[in-house]
Amino acid sequence: MQDVTPRDRIAGLVLARPDRVLGMEPFMADVVQGIEEYFAGRRCSLLIEFTADVTGEIEIWRRWVAQEYVDGIVMVDLRSDDPRLDELARLRTPGVLLGGPELQAPITNVLVDNAEGARAAVRALADLGHRDIARVSGPRDMVHCQARDEAFIATCAERDVQGQLIEGDYSEESGRDATRQLLTGGRVPSAVVYDNDLMAIGGLTVAKELDVAVPEELSIIAWDDTAVARLAHPPLSVVTVDVHGLGTIVGEAILAAMDGADVTTYHVPKPTIRLTPSTISRK
Repeated sequence: MQDVTPRDRIAGLVLARPDRVLGMEPFMADVVQGIEEYFAGRRCSLLIEFTADVTGEIEIWRRWVAQEYVDGIVMVDLRSDDPRLDELARLRTPGVLLGGPELQAPITNVLVDNAEGARAAVRALADLGHRDIARVSGPRDMVHCQARDEAFIATCAERDVQGQLIEGDYSEESGRDATRQLLTGGRVPSAVVYDNDLMAIGGLTVAKELDVAVPEELSIIAWDDTAVARLAHPPLSVVTVDVHGLGTIVGEAILAAMDGADVTTYHVPKPTIRLTPSTISRK
């Protein structure tokens, strides 16, 4: 009788991004690299597709499951009242959520303390003497953006700092638009915290166009310690998380879920601040 070798397992990841966020942003590229590193030698691979929105993501999930393409699904960017949680339960497919509130999601999640990252950014800037700080967020229907917004505003109040919020969509273009609004408005901040490196690069571009010197007139902090942030001019101060390490944890979590492990929460180290020449004291 001929032996039948079981096929390698496949985990699926759909990235729902607006059209102007072309391809995979640096943060997610580092996460994917970490996942694939963990999968190496474990007979598992990662399938990635792109779509414009959550509706398209669910359609892809249904196709995958109907055609038995995947053995598990990695879900990112939890939204308010997110329909994907119910859909994942209906599909009866093992899943892992990157992010999301601890123990409130009915699937295994890898928890990043987004609120602490926002608090740390405000504290660092306030300690440097900044009294008017803006935050350019990702889409506000995303739960992690809401956590960052709330912590940002609360910490500004605690430190007697003026705080402004502007919504972006993670694209460089939205970073340019938000920065232009901030630097040409009635109240110009002395520092801006961007929700990702691409929006911060857009901010640097507009600051140069408007002859606003970074960091002498405008200090900048970006989320995520990526190569893009390190290679910017000047190199960007960052809210730093080991993004590659985060990916390896996601890889471990989805493999465990596909093996039938109980729902649990994986914790990653709290974000910290790494200051570079894009941020200086205003004292």
